[in-house]
Amino acid sequence: MEKTTIPGWLLEKQEPFNGDSGGCACLRGKPGRRGFVEKTIESIAQVLRDEFFAGQIAGNHGLLQSIDPRVKALTTLLLIIAASLIRHPLTLIVMNLWVLLLAKVSRVPVKIFFKRVWLVVPLFTGIIVLPSIFNIVSPGDPLLTLFKSNHQIHIGSWTLPNTLTITRQGVHGALALILRVGASVSLALILTLTTRWNILLKALNMIFVPQIFISVLEMTYRYIYLLLQTAGEIFVARQSRTVGRASTKEQRRFIGGAMGTLWGKAYNVSEEVHAAMVSRGYTGKPKTLVAFKTRAMDWLWAAFIVLVSLFFLGGDRIVAR
Repeated sequence: MEKTTIPGWLLEKQEPFNGDSGGCACLRGKPGRRGFVEKTIESIAQVLRDEFFAGQIAGNHGLLQSIDPRVKALTTLLLIIAASLIRHPLTLIVMNLWVLLLAKVSRVPVKIFFKRVWLVVPLFTGIIVLPSIFNIVSPGDPLLTLFKSNHQIHIGSWTLPNTLTITRQGVHGALALILRVGASVSLALILTLTTRWNILLKALNMIFVPQIFISVLEMTYRYIYLLLQTAGEIFVARQSRTVGRASTKEQRRFIGGAMGTLWGKAYNVSEEVHAAMVSRGYTGKPKTLVAFKTRAMDWLWAAFIVLVSLFFLGGDRIVAR
């Protein structure tokens, strides 16, 4: 039997693609490091995966999925109004825990819930309310003294106080605002995750939300994913034609051209889609095949939410004394 040997050229060590290896400029760069094309493709895929997963949550057999979308939208609005009227952080903490329990019984994954609410709200809201914890904005009882001087400091026409402290009243107000925003965002997120988008828009339209607002939401939601898909195809086509990694200059040139191409495609598609919709009888009013029917459970849920709102508001008045 003839002995098979590995060709010598397969055993030769290959030099990685870099700037010293010669060849075209598209081969330059550090191998193994992800470029913006890979990162963009991954981000677009993640958005599409999240949307697909959100559709799965709306199809689960949970508590809120079984409630009439009109009743669900109105009761969510009532809870958000109640959250905006609550003043004490302790009451808002209890309300947030109740909202978390509501998400749990509606089969909304707690990990996704925390990731979308409590990794974002404290960061952005905290930055906004950060100045309010200092005695310069919220005078009151000092909790922590950061700076103390025997002389006043003048910055232009401003005169800073001798002492810079974090006050109890400032922390109380900032914490209440963060928790209030967290409760409101949590309620809105649960509503959108447990209701399919076309059904939610129809429900909003039936509870007298302005038609122009519904139309803008409908078109934005529909075409933002079409835009993402088109952008993903452009980036995948670019990556499939690239050997090695492109230089920074070439990447900037590509992203500029891709933005122009995407803008042109979006404009042409918008014209074609609008003409197609008008030719099929579109009048600006959303239509779905789902017929709403209010049952006894929906009325019970509405009465329960009214009682829960009164409980939180009454409890807040007692705690805030």
